[in-house]
Amino acid sequence: MKSALVLSTVAGLALYGCTGSETGDTGGTGGAVQTGGTGGASGTGGLAGTADTGGVKGNGGTTGAGGAAGAAGMSGSGGSKGSGGSIGSGGSTVSGGTTGSGGAAGKGGATGSGGATSTGGHAGAGSGGSTGAAGSAGTGGAMTADKVFDPCRFHFGTIDSVAKANPSMIPQIDFFTPGWMGQKDTFDMSYVCTEANAGGALAGKVPVIVAYVAAFYVKRHFGRCDCNVSTCGANNDLCHYGSADITNNLTNIVNVYKSYAQGFAACYGAAKPIVFEMEPDFYQYTYTGIETAPWTFAQAGQIMSQFAAAIKTYLPNAALSMDISPWVGTNNNTGGDGSDNGKNWYSYFDMSQFTFINTSGGGTDAATAQIRGDKMTWAGVNQVTGKPILADTGYGVGGSPAGPDPAWDNVANINARIANGVISISQYNAASNWGATISSNRSQLDMPRYCP
Repeated sequence: MKSALVLSTVAGLALYGCTGSETGDTGGTGGAVQTGGTGGASGTGGLAGTADTGGVKGNGGTTGAGGAAGAAGMSGSGGSKGSGGSIGSGGSTVSGGTTGSGGAAGKGGATGSGGATSTGGHAGAGSGGSTGAAGSAGTGGAMTADKVFDPCRFHFGTIDSVAKANPSMIPQIDFFTPGWMGQKDTFDMSYVCTEANAGGALAGKVPVIVAYVAAFYVKRHFGRCDCNVSTCGANNDLCHYGSADITNNLTNIVNVYKSYAQGFAACYGAAKPIVFEMEPDFYQYTYTGIETAPWTFAQAGQIMSQFAAAIKTYLPNAALSMDISPWVGTNNNTGGDGSDNGKNWYSYFDMSQFTFINTSGGGTDAATAQIRGDKMTWAGVNQVTGKPILADTGYGVGGSPAGPDPAWDNVANINARIANGVISISQYNAASNWGATISSNRSQLDMPRYCP
């Protein structure tokens, strides 16, 4: 593994990291009054607005009365149709989710205009359109798929222990990352729900969770180490045996994913925003000439799809993020320098399962077009995948934070990366005064190109 992704279970250190109001129907515009003549036909009333979830139909305009007959007047033309109420969108509901705030009431319909004067006759007494009924309240402000951060802005996050140790930072951050997921065969992260739920220390912040489930399973059951750790013996690591071990235990690993997804659904709910950064360094299992049974890119894509589906079974609105390895090869691990920005690699994955892509492992370059020393660029991988990027500052051996990265506190750097598709930065070991830094920088930052 070119960049280690290890979490110390004892220390508990780890990678850390817009619902709309429902608008009701507007009422129909009243029918215009026909001009006079010899009893012109009545104007047709406005069509009723079509109802949608949460909004009720806006009443159409009532029929305009014909003008009285004028001397030698021509037959008056019928009143024009009032426009129907626009669709009110109710708040969506998700089974098992907690109830959010109700949708806003729909706006009433506009009053229809009176009848126009008939030629040679008396003015027609066209009645105004009736007011549209207000939209009904939306049922629950639940998260819809791919609606994660609110408000739309560049986002900042850190690990939960750092945020809790520096409470002044909490109002400024948008998300937090707890310990990495998958350290047990069954769900063991109820503390995340305690932190994020109402009344918790990080209530209202989005949990961004590193899912290292497959790697942890292999390490736990077969005594393997991460690729840059030698304490398990020579070559007894994920870069040599990871692909074979995962393939041979795939059903068990998928079941671990299901256990964690069920656990979060039960204690956190299926409606609130939650992000899973999937399997850092997943690319390492394709290393030909190193892995004992390396995957093809196609195999990697098929296996990742099973992991994603396991989470979505219990957390259908969860947002998933695919890992970025800036050194990916152009064809089944050949030319491994990231020169095609992952075009070939990502083509084997169902990217419709993912909301984001994210960096992981070693530090990232805030001040350059390239993500690291390889040829892959921020803009390039964003263009290839069409996904917003969750960036991080990296960590050291054993999963320990590498320390604050001041380059990611520089407004010019952040704005340059925003232009490249980056929407957030996670400072793993942020300085104690980082909250003040964020507050000072926010007004100077550009609006991100994505608002997921």
